[in-house]
Amino acid sequence: MKSTIELLEATDFPAINRRKLTTLQVNMGYLCNMSCVHCHVAASPYRTEMMSRELVELIAQVLQAQNIDTLDLTGGAPEMHEDFKYLVKEARKLGVKVIDRCNLTILMEEGYEDMAQFLADNEVEVVASLPCYSLENVDKQRGKGAFDDSILGLYKLNALG
Repeated sequence: MKSTIELLEATDFPAINRRKLTTLQVNMGYLCNMSCVHCHVAASPYRTEMMSRELVELIAQVLQAQNIDTLDLTGGAPEMHEDFKYLVKEARKLGVKVIDRCNLTILMEEGYEDMAQFLADNEVEVVASLPCYSLENVDKQRGKGAFDDSILGLYKLNALG
């Protein structure tokens, strides 16, 4: 293999300097209440890979040490992580904006009935999407009832402001 370092060292290309880290995106695990055919991480109710409590605690330390403005939580369904609420509260104590990448249907699941209120109480920004505007297409991709539950989740969030 031919070395190219000499070509990179002798260049007039301007130096690239990174800016301050402002957003930390964290995938909390692959557990999800849905099994969407389009999921890039193949999350599902059967996945067991989840971030450890030790790493969750480290996230709060990194947020503070690096003075990070925004924590962007994703997964699976990040709300299903047993330490989701803990991490949100810790980040908010630090004044960090929290984004929850929510599939909306989790808000309608048994055991998560209080999640929308928790998100509202902690001023969490919810980012959600539907893969399509039609019930048929959404249910085909996300499972039967996903469209209706997503719309109900939106109503729930909107009612909370």
